[in-house]
Amino acid sequence: MRHRFLKAAAVLAVAIALSGLALGQPAGVRWRVDTAVYYIGNGWLPEALEHLQQAVRMAPDDAEAYLLMGMIFDVSGDAERALAAYGHALALAPDAAPLDVLMGDIYFAAGRLDEARRAYEQALARFPDAGTAYYGLARVQAAGGSDAAVDTLRTAVEHAPDLIDARLLLGRILRLSGRPEEALEHLLHAQRLDRNRTDVRLELALVYEALERMAEAEHEYRMVLRLDPDNEEAGAGLRRLMEVQQANT
Repeated sequence: MRHRFLKAAAVLAVAIALSGLALGQPAGVRWRVDTAVYYIGNGWLPEALEHLQQAVRMAPDDAEAYLLMGMIFDVSGDAERALAAYGHALALAPDAAPLDVLMGDIYFAAGRLDEARRAYEQALARFPDAGTAYYGLARVQAAGGSDAAVDTLRTAVEHAPDLIDARLLLGRILRLSGRPEEALEHLLHAQRLDRNRTDVRLELALVYEALERMAEAEHEYRMVLRLDPDNEEAGAGLRRLMEVQQANT
């Protein structure tokens, strides 16, 4: 997960630079930011942070540098400094990207659901096609027990068809609400995108079990255990299937 986040940070930095945030940077600032992106990609966060802090001293209006600082603080678990840095980036470039989503994710992780909702809604007000913002909003709705989460997740995957986490959550909610056939479609899509996601395979096993497709459920439980031998839920599911088989013989 950490490696995936750092890779995403580097990619996002490049995307934002291309979208215009980096235009007009002094050469020294550009070198600092580029070096920081390289360090982030290699997991050298303290070194990257030093370069970014130098960059904002040289160019206090550099939104890209603040964004990357926010990501470093975020992945390091420093939520308040991450929010402050993201807030600076958002104030400097409000129309460049749905940066509110990053802040919403921090609020959500901290259980600050009202603030998370506002952040996701603010992102959607400026970027109505942002699938990640719909996904974030759906998580808030689901946490509050709202039935609106399903429709919000459907909108999320319409705008971001390959957003695995959105399809996983949608599949789980559909299974728990007694609609395993609908859940299966989204989980199979998610599995095609990443066959090594144990959380997707586990949810897929539970859906197959609900559909009484026991051979496929067993296969998925075994695949989860192959990828994560200590997965207790997969182990319990597999034992449950074995007990059913024994009872029917």
